[in-house]
Amino acid sequence: MTITPTNKGMSRYHDSRAMKGRERNAPCWCGSGKKYKKCHLGRDAQPKENPWAAVDVNRKAFSQKKCWARDVGLGDCEGGVIKAHTVSRGPNLAKIAENGHVLQYGASIPDMNKNGGKLSVKRIGIKDASVFHGFCSKHDREIFSCIENEVFTGRPDQCLAVAYRTMSRELYGKDAGSHLRETLRGADKGLQPFEQFMLQKMLDEIDTGNEAARRDLKATHDALTAALVAARTDVLSSLIFEFAAPIPFMFAGAWSPFTDLHGAELQKGYVDELLEQVFVSSFAGESSAMICISWRNIDGAPGKVIADQLEELADETRASACLQFVMKHVENVFFNPDWFGALDEKQKERLDQLAADGIDPMGSVPSMPVRLDVDFRLPRSIRSFHA
Repeated sequence: MTITPTNKGMSRYHDSRAMKGRERNAPCWCGSGKKYKKCHLGRDAQPKENPWAAVDVNRKAFSQKKCWARDVGLGDCEGGVIKAHTVSRGPNLAKIAENGHVLQYGASIPDMNKNGGKLSVKRIGIKDASVFHGFCSKHDREIFSCIENEVFTGRPDQCLAVAYRTMSRELYGKDAGSHLRETLRGADKGLQPFEQFMLQKMLDEIDTGNEAARRDLKATHDALTAALVAARTDVLSSLIFEFAAPIPFMFAGAWSPFTDLHGAELQKGYVDELLEQVFVSSFAGESSAMICISWRNIDGAPGKVIADQLEELADETRASACLQFVMKHVENVFFNPDWFGALDEKQKERLDQLAADGIDPMGSVPSMPVRLDVDFRLPRSIRSFHA
């Protein structure tokens, strides 16, 4: 039996043995562009593909080298494309590392299979943490010197630089994931017709979501690039929190928030809606730390709503709220091993839940609420200021 979806998204079944020649020569229902007889005809009897093929393709995609500052008005590239750190290695990761290593939640397919589908926490060297091949040596040095070689003080140029690097990493990831639809098109070999249809439908939905996200991120990336070229730091607004002591985690990320800190809707995510992002990053000091929240300087920016809500919290709970919020949305979160190892079961369970809440492959909005009653033993906030 085979499945042919109707134009309403439902499906009907046909006996492939009774199909006429013109039906076998019609484009396959899965959208591959191949004739049905060259694609899904008899797929249930075909041998299953190597399940790790997509992992290998994905690994190669995330190793592609491209300077995001090439031919955009920031000067010519020089030197090869290097491993750029989204979270600065020396100024930040080194401050929370133990013997040159930090901890990070991992969600790779091999690791999750080993752990019964659960996330694992892995040690990673700070040379390899939070890296992507996104800038040539010249542009990495020139654009990000203000955050790599200077103490972060919340200057507007520093906020713009870290937002640009973070957005470049997010767009790099979406580009790298664009292969997924075609790579997994044959993953339904050996499955029954209805299972084939459901898998192809799921892959289409993932691909649609990824393409929409790429469109949103590119629009913002273009705006940040133009701001860098024109040295216009007013394109962003930022709120910076300073803490009384170092914090045991570092992060950098950006996402399109659909809900605020308390779960209220911020953006609807319509197909024709260009979503706005919020940028978050943390910085280590010698005896203190800072967390920066930035957003595009437009009316009703979702990032401003979130920043204002964080500012309204008690000083003693702000670091915990920031940690929990980014755990749901950001991949690049790294922990001091000693601090993480000293957490009790309730605290670790909370972090596990938050990390798992943000990895739905179907792209659903993380719904886990921020709980201020969970004490992560973090320093209090001593001041906040706008940039």
